[in-house]
Amino acid sequence: MEQFSIQQIIFMFFFLSCTGWLLETVQESLVRHQFINKGFFRGPYVPVHGIGGIFIYFLTFSLKSYPVLVCFVGIAIGTVVEYLTSIFLEKCFKVKCWDYTTYPHTKWCHFQGRICLTISLFFGIITLFIVYFYWDFALTVADFLGNYIWVVDGIFMTLFFTDGIFSCTSIIKAKKKNIQIKSWAVFSDSPEVP
Repeated sequence: MEQFSIQQIIFMFFFLSCTGWLLETVQESLVRHQFINKGFFRGPYVPVHGIGGIFIYFLTFSLKSYPVLVCFVGIAIGTVVEYLTSIFLEKCFKVKCWDYTTYPHTKWCHFQGRICLTISLFFGIITLFIVYFYWDFALTVADFLGNYIWVVDGIFMTLFFTDGIFSCTSIIKAKKKNIQIKSWAVFSDSPEVP
């Protein structure tokens, strides 16, 4: 098993989180014909992609010789992480951040609007991409930064935690006052969760 430094892991978390945000934001904006920030935070990152990407890589590293197995493990991990994240956000913030009943390509194969077959299959494809290409690409970027990786990690962590505190506080205050969250939140037009 490859050994990674803590600064590389932190960098990978943010690299995958930012990439996930970009892909989701582009996809959602194209579907909705307007800019939609798919992040829970104001910044361009979706932490679940960082967490999921790291778990997927470490749990499939020893399986690299078996691409089909890597794909199935990615489907399982991605689906479980997405389902648990949906429940967590709904319980904590009383909003539904995504709903697969609203898309033509997902409304026929979803479970509770939280997970769906087509997206789960996509997780398998993304897993293959991460394991066989993207992880090494991101590590090349991390290596290029050299000793400055600590600076980059520090900037990301400072922005992320500041944004997280501000975003969570704003959402909680808005929900207590029954104010609909607008503009930057992905769930601004999503239904309330009872």
